[in-house]
Amino acid sequence: MNLSDNAVEEILGDTGPFASVNPHFKVRKEQQQMAVAVNQAIYECHNLLVEAGTGVGKTFAYLVPALLSGKQVVISTGTKNLQDQLYKRDLPAVYKILNISPQTALLKGRANYLCEYRLESTLAAGRLPDPTAVKHLGIVTQWRDKTIAGDLNELSDLPENSPLISYITSTADNCLGQDCPFFEKCYLAKAREKARQAKVLVVNHHILLADLVLKEDGFGELLPDTDIFVIDEAHHLVKTAYQFYGSVLSSRQLTELCRELELEYRTQVTDCRDLMLAAQTLAVEVKAFRLALPEYDIKDDWQPNAVLKKKYRELYIKINELYNVVKVNSTRTKVLESCFERLQYFIEVMHYFNHFDGLPIENMAVISAEGETEFAPKDNEVRINWFETAKSGFRLHSTPLDVARFFQQSRQRYRHSSWILTSATLTVNNQFNHFIDALGWESIKTLMLPSSFDYQRQSLLYVPRGLPSTRDTNHTYYSMQAIMPILETIRGRTFILFTSHRALKTGAELLREHTEFECLVQGEGSKQALLEQFVAMPNSLLLATGSFWEGVDVAGDSLVLVIIDKLPFAPPDDPILNAKMVRCREMGGNPFYDLQIPEAVLTLKQGVGRLIRSVRDRGVVCLCDTRLVGKSYGEVFVNSLPNMRRTRDPQLVIEFLTDIMDSIDC
Repeated sequence: MNLSDNAVEEILGDTGPFASVNPHFKVRKEQQQMAVAVNQAIYECHNLLVEAGTGVGKTFAYLVPALLSGKQVVISTGTKNLQDQLYKRDLPAVYKILNISPQTALLKGRANYLCEYRLESTLAAGRLPDPTAVKHLGIVTQWRDKTIAGDLNELSDLPENSPLISYITSTADNCLGQDCPFFEKCYLAKAREKARQAKVLVVNHHILLADLVLKEDGFGELLPDTDIFVIDEAHHLVKTAYQFYGSVLSSRQLTELCRELELEYRTQVTDCRDLMLAAQTLAVEVKAFRLALPEYDIKDDWQPNAVLKKKYRELYIKINELYNVVKVNSTRTKVLESCFERLQYFIEVMHYFNHFDGLPIENMAVISAEGETEFAPKDNEVRINWFETAKSGFRLHSTPLDVARFFQQSRQRYRHSSWILTSATLTVNNQFNHFIDALGWESIKTLMLPSSFDYQRQSLLYVPRGLPSTRDTNHTYYSMQAIMPILETIRGRTFILFTSHRALKTGAELLREHTEFECLVQGEGSKQALLEQFVAMPNSLLLATGSFWEGVDVAGDSLVLVIIDKLPFAPPDDPILNAKMVRCREMGGNPFYDLQIPEAVLTLKQGVGRLIRSVRDRGVVCLCDTRLVGKSYGEVFVNSLPNMRRTRDPQLVIEFLTDIMDSIDC
């Protein structure tokens, strides 16, 4: 149905349905303004980019016009947490208020759904990597008969990084599809079928990109007639795009393939001993190749020395030998057919990397046992070849330098749809250019809405004096010393966000040694468990990095202080950023101002945004980095942050926090 702009404003106004069911509802002109802009984008079929500050109420602002349009809607989020929140909390609430009931579905990626076939195979094989996986297997087997959706997120006792996950979920490579003996019970198939029939579908950016680039067979036709795409947490979209338009080969992919082939030999093709031997040989070679790479937790450009080149060639040869064995037997079982296709992909990825004995990889083709050329690389795109290492594994990446053209090309079949992109962190120095250029939006309307919160009254931004340079090896020590007096004032209720795992570890050691606070440290428990403990224990400090900078919502008195150790510039080991910097410099630009600062600004906005989550919240953001006030580019960061009162006076901070604590005690 056609919805007028006035009707949208009235629905979110002081006499509308939201106000009538909630006595605490407050009209926000920014929310109404956003809803009107979304409504216009829907009926004029144009694209809209909205930065909505914290407290605007952007979720209801896009849901009201989208749901009342009567059109088919896909809502994509940056995280699974927001995906669940939308599906389980926000949508049901809005449906009830608006008195509507469109068919709705939630769809996640394969790794979120239990695969009965993989679970049965794991139970039959009786081989797991460690005792932790065995413990988690017991949890899953007890739950399997109770679940309806098969969503592993239902299991709060199963960590997201559990080593068991890959043993009980399928991938696009190893899924048997309709040939699976458990297909009738397949949770993923049921979720996809429900998604195809939905009027409103909630996905995440990984699913959206998988659809756009046809990463999974048949998935591209999931919603061919979608009218409205709402991209929430849109700041994640660029990073996700780089993942999907790139190619990757990992030790995990290779070892899982070898494990599956060995199991297939033992259970289905017992006459093909060559299959098992070739798989075992490759598994050994994967470990040998990992040993030739640097220590773990490293990201770097692919610039192999003589030893690594030799090991890479040997790995390639073993993959090719297995490829030839599997090819001969690929028609015997569905699993072997799938493994053959995966080996083809692995060899394609390897073609992007370096040279073999002076012969450029891009000129190489796969040579079969009969000497026939099978295939050669497909494109000549400018790509960044890089690798990353874990303690016992590796990942080889070949990533396009620029994803804008790929993204807009993929979006063409939805070019007549309305695209609404929104986030609290899209602008740098009040400009959208950085985000727009990254994804190549040639024609998109923009709207920047400030937060509805009174930051001048509710918050302080504090930069301690006397701190050393962030390059000083003792920076973390002096930062922790500087924050001790304010920590003593509030006795907990603090997030400490670090820009590196090394600083996190150092900070945790110092605080545990010199304070009596309960320190909850990322990595010592699941994200959800740490947050629950933090809220339950007012005297606790939560120390974290990475994922805790965003998507964490602790409103009220539980959090009154957020400490950030440094301006969050990307680490120097980011190969994609480094390649972009080289290109920027070649084109006459300034990589620091054009790339590094914008990325750091967006991350800092996310970290600062953890503090004030409601109109009643009060607190302090402490940034232990004097560059914010001592460098000219500090103004870009300050101009991009909420309009907080600024100070360098520790006594003013203590008085402000004391006043907050007095109000809590009352």
